[in-house]
Amino acid sequence: HLQRHAIAAEVERDSRGHLRVRYTLPASLPKISIVIPTRDMLHFLQPCVDSILQKTTWSNYEILILDNQSSCAETLAYLQSVSADARVRGLRYDQPFNFSAINNFAVEQAAGELVCLLNNDTQVISPDWLEEMASRLLQPGVGAVGARLYFADGRVQHAGDVLGPGGCANHLHGIIAADDPGYMNRAVLPQELSAVTAACLLTHRALYQQLGGLDEHNLTVAFNDVDLCLRVRQLDYLVVYDPYVELYHYESKSRGAEDSKEKVRRFQTEIEFMRCRWEKLL
Repeated sequence: HLQRHAIAAEVERDSRGHLRVRYTLPASLPKISIVIPTRDMLHFLQPCVDSILQKTTWSNYEILILDNQSSCAETLAYLQSVSADARVRGLRYDQPFNFSAINNFAVEQAAGELVCLLNNDTQVISPDWLEEMASRLLQPGVGAVGARLYFADGRVQHAGDVLGPGGCANHLHGIIAADDPGYMNRAVLPQELSAVTAACLLTHRALYQQLGGLDEHNLTVAFNDVDLCLRVRQLDYLVVYDPYVELYHYESKSRGAEDSKEKVRRFQTEIEFMRCRWEKLL
């Protein structure tokens, strides 16, 4: 199949015995800008950044840390010290928390051809995570690539998103064990899906900007990644879940749970907006 379509790739067996396609990367690697919004939470931010700097084997990347009104002295000192690394840039975003707006601001400052949206409560597991994501994103017609994410205890936190459950969208497979392949092996095989989480999402900067980025007016916190993926698909690009890209994700540790009246009201408003915008799909 690959030969017939002149696709530069190799096929091998993965650790589970499934066929795995490894796409050949271009000779000149594009620059990847890794965008990490944060507010304090140094105990999550530092392991996240350190895991990237210490494990990542992709050579051409930059880390943009978006400081959204941090006040902890230790966090501010860390941001200053880590910015001494040529691969890291600290940017100040001195506005009320708006996840979509923070990422959009960062992408405007990014130097990379590709942009990786990454939560500050993640940690890299697989050193070739950017090679794997980029090799799929650079295939014709692919618009976004997402990762397989784990809770701290090793259970699967994200293996792609599905529309409908929870009133809008939710992660596939529920919370399954790390060695559980999911229904028909779908938790452990690359596939096209409706959406993937922006906790770790790679896309083309030009495509992100063409779409106007995340919806910072109607989806300030939740479902902005699902909405972005659906708009990517509207332009006939694929959204791909790639289980060979593995990270830990401790989930919403900076923002906290939806446990106040204001947060619940905002969450319900965002669900209703998604129901209206994507009524036919939902």
